[in-house]
Amino acid sequence: MIKYFFRGTPDGYIFPNGSRIHWIMMAFILMGVELIIKYRNELREDKYNKIFKVFMITMLSIQQIILYLWYEFSGYFTIHESLPLYNCRVAIIFTIFALISNKDFYKNICCYWGIIGAISALAFPTVDPFKFPHYTGLSFFLGHALLLWSGIYLLVVERHDIDKKSLFSVLIFTNVYHSIIFIFNILTSSNYCYLNSPPFSIGIIDNMNQLIYTFTAFNVFNIFFIIFYLMYKILCMYRSKREDVMRYSK
Repeated sequence: MIKYFFRGTPDGYIFPNGSRIHWIMMAFILMGVELIIKYRNELREDKYNKIFKVFMITMLSIQQIILYLWYEFSGYFTIHESLPLYNCRVAIIFTIFALISNKDFYKNICCYWGIIGAISALAFPTVDPFKFPHYTGLSFFLGHALLLWSGIYLLVVERHDIDKKSLFSVLIFTNVYHSIIFIFNILTSSNYCYLNSPPFSIGIIDNMNQLIYTFTAFNVFNIFFIIFYLMYKILCMYRSKREDVMRYSK
């Protein structure tokens, strides 16, 4: 059973987006988000704060270590797909650093790359072609769930503030990183960060000129980050006004 769970021969399986299992997974993950928000005050207490951080660091580390060990020993490793160069894989590494070091830059990457990347990946999963049960399916949903929960935790529990400075630093880092990955993709015929083509068929985009698509892909990330920043600020303003109303009504 364990050998089958970690098998290296793909089945040609395509995860059914919008299926019952997909909705069940999404419901479970969103429940985790709701619990973090609901118990945010309790999670700020030193005891529970430490437990949560240790749990997230441990789970994220184990998920990544097992994934890359599987790539190495299953024979499924390829330079085109298996390196930790996708945005969410980088975000997971930075999230571990954020929870350990408490540095703002790592937290910014976790919040911007992690939350946006996790939501996108969970909404439109691109799972490796292995039928359930298989580690890659578990790893995909577990890794992105932990990434999303960590980002929500930083924003809601630790109250990490994403200001204009953080937005600009993330935009600069993202575009520099994507420029390097774009060159790497050309040299290795890869598609990391999906800068050469989308992860699945998207109508008119499939026939788009390569340079136009890549330019669009670069800017989609930028636009998402700006929208995320604006939504965060709007929510902060709403929360501040609601707290003022509650304070004055007492």
